[in-house]
Amino acid sequence: MAKGFLFFKVVMVVILVNLLHASYVYGYAPTLRFSSDKTTPVIHDPNLRIEEVTRGLELPTSMAFLGMDDILVLEKDKGTIQRIVNGQIMSKPLIDVNVSTDVERCMCGIAVSMGNNTVNIFLYYTQSNVADDGEALGNRVYKYELSNGELLNGRLLLDLPAQPGPRHNGGAIRLGLDNNSLYVPIGDVDGSFNPNGRYIRTQTQNYMNSSIVDGRSGILAIGVDGTPLGDKGLLGDDYPLVLYYAYGIRNSFGIDFDPLTGNLWDTENGPAYADEINLVKPGFNSGYTPVQGIWAEGVNPRSNVSTWELFLNSTAGLVDFDGRGKYSFPEFTWIDPVGVTAIKFFPSEKLGAKYENGMFVSDVHEGRIYYFQLNADRTELILSGLLQDKIADSTSELDSIILADGFGGISDLEVGPDGYLYVVSTGQGKIFRILPNY
Repeated sequence: MAKGFLFFKVVMVVILVNLLHASYVYGYAPTLRFSSDKTTPVIHDPNLRIEEVTRGLELPTSMAFLGMDDILVLEKDKGTIQRIVNGQIMSKPLIDVNVSTDVERCMCGIAVSMGNNTVNIFLYYTQSNVADDGEALGNRVYKYELSNGELLNGRLLLDLPAQPGPRHNGGAIRLGLDNNSLYVPIGDVDGSFNPNGRYIRTQTQNYMNSSIVDGRSGILAIGVDGTPLGDKGLLGDDYPLVLYYAYGIRNSFGIDFDPLTGNLWDTENGPAYADEINLVKPGFNSGYTPVQGIWAEGVNPRSNVSTWELFLNSTAGLVDFDGRGKYSFPEFTWIDPVGVTAIKFFPSEKLGAKYENGMFVSDVHEGRIYYFQLNADRTELILSGLLQDKIADSTSELDSIILADGFGGISDLEVGPDGYLYVVSTGQGKIFRILPNY
């Protein structure tokens, strides 16, 4: 029996090592790697404090507000929208749908649109054919009407691929500043690498020999009725190319609009290096797969950074859709992946003048919140010291921009109707808010 048990332990160690190696090399499941869920959040500005809003959630992903102290939150694997009123989770979810949950498939994104006597809820999730995580039918966006505490008249707006999968589905959706448009990030859905050996590569992943455009690897823009935003698309006029606002995106779980300029910004997860923050102009090409961060494809993240090949030519090897697509380098890059998630501009003075109109960014690996200020024309981040090169080479270099940590993995940041910053801890199953320390 002792020999049998020892053999079992050896086998389990080998399996674990292989899983960790796959996770490191191929960027597996950033949404499933958390800092400790037993940590206590700490904020590094003595003028601010953290308070708990609610607890008892199961892997919460995204949240939205219906009103003051009235929150909607998605839980990754349950297929439900939970409603939280005055910190209490209601006994009945707002909706219960069939959701595929394998690895990064999920209940992913939610947005709320308030109109004259109408409230519309937009929901992005990986739909399954059965309730208990069956076959993934697609990454889909639905529009619902909220009436008497129920979601009614669900209408399918976007039906995007969920194959080959199961990673890189993206889905942290955002309404445009006009409240009449919806922006939907989706990654390559494992189109560059798939553990089952399936390679499905698209032009929007910058594979120049491909003829496929299928809705993956981009930020898509539609009207709130599901139609393209204009008669002519930024990259082309055929469906689904007409929907693309940006492309070349490996995996993104954070987008937001700068309320002062209208510019869109995003976060992007790298393969095993080079998580990014990007300024996303219309037609933006993020460069994946030939480039991630400032480095050319084929980087071995276990090698010395000085040996990595720089991506010097911003046009070579990239699909540009007859000159309509434009590549630009990231505005910030982490060499070591942190699982960057939410990005949120803060158009509020409630935390003090220092933070008004600044940018908060979170990660899921370490449970940190980073804070950035922007330059005068708001096209670059103000960075000092060793970060002036726009690259975090080590954890110690991040000290000047880490506002808070210890959240056990953050999946979303939002500004509440009260003007404070709300934090979704997916690792701890809690929602916090940050407010002045008085």
